[in-house]
Order: sequence, then structure tokens, then C-alpha cells
Amino acid sequence: MENKETIIKKNQTADIPTKNGSKYSYQYVDIAQIHEYLEQNKMSYYQYIDRIDGDDYIMTVRIINGEEKPPLRGSRVVDATLFGNDNPAQKQGSALTYARRYSLLMAFGLATEDDDANSLNKSKTQKQEITTKEQAEQYKLNFGKCKGMTIKEIVEKHSDYANWLYQNGDDTVKKCLNFMIENKPETK
Repeated sequence: MENKETIIKKNQTADIPTKNGSKYSYQYVDIAQIHEYLEQNKMSYYQYIDRIDGDDYIMTVRIINGEEKPPLRGSRVVDATLFGNDNPAQKQGSALTYARRYSLLMAFGLATEDDDANSLNKSKTQKQEITTKEQAEQYKLNFGKCKGMTIKEIVEKHSDYANWLYQNGDDTVKKCLNFMIENKPETK
């Protein structure tokens, strides 16, 4: 791939309801915009779902200069979280689209403005040593849609994002999430 601009401007806004009835908003790049960027740069792709160790993952096959590249494993498809009268099929479709979009960005090495992936790299330079569950719970993210929230708040309120962070976060974030998992109270 030629050395082209690989940052795409976010062009969509989503309002997401929370369990307590409020909403939060975030901006994102839609798949059509990524597709258009790739077409302009003479690239294409196709995606499919592959079950690996009991989980579904998005697989992306890149086609660059007419040559099909081996499939790359992308995001895990998470189960949708439902609130109130949500339509389960619509919510699962949204979760699938989210996984496809981020898998596509990863497969082609693309970033979006103020991208979570860029911030993940920045957080590595600001490492904080986490040695207790209390420190893990109070660790605040400095990136993404949950910027400024503690790991505890994210686990309690945004389990899908916590799962994404566990798969894609830096070592400090993963260590915090491990503390949360290892120190869960036993259920009877």
C-alpha cells in the first residue's frame, strides 16, 4: 500500500441510552465512508464471521492491487446489551456493524481522528503501576467513549466496551480488568 493519508474523519454521531435513562453520544466513521476511502485507493475487501474457541470474530480479506491477501482476524462480535423495549435484532445488528467497522479499520491500518487506538498507545507512556483491586477499580481511561470513567464504572455500566478493552486495551487496562475478574465475589 502506498504511503497515503490513513486518518479518516468521523462523519456520524450516535446517541446511546444508558440503564439510568440518560444518553451519551459519540462520533464514528461509517462503513460506507471506509469503503469509499478504500475504493479511491484501489483497494477492496470482504468480510465473514469465523467461530474461534467458541466466540465469533470478524475476518477481513483485503484485496490490494487486485491481489487477495490472507484473512485477518478482527474484533470479536459481542452480544448486544438490551435496555427497556430495545429490538434484539436491531441491537445485535448494531453490535455486528461495530465489530465489522473496527475490524476493517484494523485490517487496513486506518485510524480515525482522535482514534481510541492512538490513545491506547499514548496511555502506555503514562503507565501507572496497579497492584491492588482498589487501584484497578479507580484507574481512569484517558481515551475513547468512556474517557474519564473508572474501570469499575465501565465494567458496571458498559460491559460490551469492557469486553472490547479486555481484547484490545494496553497492558495496564488489561491488568485492571483482570483484578476485577479475579476478585469478583462468589455467587451462591
